[in-house]
Amino acid sequence: MSLDERVRHGQSNAHAFRHTFATQSVADEVPVDLVQKVLGHASLQTTTLYVQAEKQRVVEQVARYYAGVAAHKTGQ
Repeated sequence: MSLDERVRHGQSNAHAFRHTFATQSVADEVPVDLVQKVLGHASLQTTTLYVQAEKQRVVEQVARYYAGVAAHKTGQ
């Protein structure tokens, strides 16, 4: 690993790994109730926070894409 990778790895914690797992699982269309069970959340509402995080990421990516398309069309 590079020094940068080692620093990032050292800054990680169990919560970050759980969050990454949940967000990526939702992104890969794993049913939210299954993600809830794996994470051990008592409430499905807690797990749906990860769904909202994934939706926000999608919106940001699409906005970035269309900003690039618009810039290309206007020659910027």
